[in-house]
Amino acid sequence: MTSSSLDVPPGPGFVATVAAAIGIHRRGNLAVAQLLITHPGPRRQNETPETIEGGMRRLASALRLGPGDQDPPVIGAQLMTSRGHVALDYGHDEYVMTIPQPSQDWLALVAVGAACRVCLVIAPLALAADQVETDAHIRASLANGQLMWGTTFARRRF
Repeated sequence: MTSSSLDVPPGPGFVATVAAAIGIHRRGNLAVAQLLITHPGPRRQNETPETIEGGMRRLASALRLGPGDQDPPVIGAQLMTSRGHVALDYGHDEYVMTIPQPSQDWLALVAVGAACRVCLVIAPLALAADQVETDAHIRASLANGQLMWGTTFARRRF
């Protein structure tokens, strides 16, 4: 995949197949909203591990995420909130990625301008993965250079 092909955000058809999960990382008095973006693997006609990897790399590039083994870059105000709904602006001219059912705690953090750490895992992760499997997958992806991340925050409206 050439660098120029990474400059084009994936289309809404691909982004609709991506899974998103939210969480809050707490350490002492510090709380950071988290957004995990994964793909469950080939499920549609013409999807292959290679096309999924390409789509995930394009999504990471469009979001300007950095390698998981380095400090996360600040990627600007990419989250949009409105009346309990959240979307991620991933750089497409017409579409955004909706974030399903964020918790009230997560929304409250984002609403006051708290940082949100976006973590994108390039290698597919099954939708049925439990917490232990997800943690192991994230650690393996980090070790294999297949984890990208960045820090964002919310715009007031979309």
